[in-house]
Amino acid sequence: MIFFGKVVNVTDELKLGRVKVKVYDLHDNIETKDLPWSMVVMPANTPAQLGHGHSVNLQIGTLVVGVFLDSAQQEFLVQGSLPTKTDGVEDNNVRVRGLSDPHAADPKGTYQPASTYAPKYPFNNVMETESGHVKEYDDTPGLERIVERHKSGTQYEIAANGSKNETIVRDNYRLVVGHDTLEVYGNVRIIVSGHADVAVAGNLTASVTGNISADSMGDITLKATETGKKITLNGNVDVTKVLRTNTDGAAINVNTHVHTQPDTGIDATSQGDVSVPVPE
Repeated sequence: MIFFGKVVNVTDELKLGRVKVKVYDLHDNIETKDLPWSMVVMPANTPAQLGHGHSVNLQIGTLVVGVFLDSAQQEFLVQGSLPTKTDGVEDNNVRVRGLSDPHAADPKGTYQPASTYAPKYPFNNVMETESGHVKEYDDTPGLERIVERHKSGTQYEIAANGSKNETIVRDNYRLVVGHDTLEVYGNVRIIVSGHADVAVAGNLTASVTGNISADSMGDITLKATETGKKITLNGNVDVTKVLRTNTDGAAINVNTHVHTQPDTGIDATSQGDVSVPVPE
């Protein structure tokens, strides 16, 4: 015979996943502390041994179904849960029912693509924990998605076309003990609102087929910090405008500045006077 009841305690002192169930019509006048602990049947894809498989995630208030294993009706075995309505609220997840995205108002990046959330009932397979962590495996035809979301809002979404949309609401850190390779067939755009630092213990090599352009609203410093090291410019160098400060504090345009030397009676150009045309 099948019985129905409500979970009233999940704090199993042996931590075996047992729960206390108040079975309807049988336990109505029995206090929770006097109810026996009930084992919970797990699905066949859970080994349920040596810590392997899924955990029991029933909550206080969950409607369950099961059977008694003894004639005295003391050992109740929970065979499953029944999503219905709790205090008038639908128990089946809003994402399963295909309702509007409950996180549509989350902050978005300036260039971040919109979520492809558009599930249709009953294709979206959802698991949500008590605190609000969510996993979605959406099989809606043409809109298949995978989503994993932390309650804080940090999440990733894989769209039907394989694109990945990731949001990290706080800091991000990644440790790679071995080598790391990023291969991109298209373009890469990096936008940093704060500072950016690159520290390389070995050599840094940049190979560019096209042009390199760098604009700075502040100073640009390039220096070899160790004695005997040098900076090499190999190729044509076009200096369009270079300013330095004169001894009197005035700015000097090196591009147009003329150096002169005292007259020693020899050729002026050989003395470094660039204002004198070179004789033909």
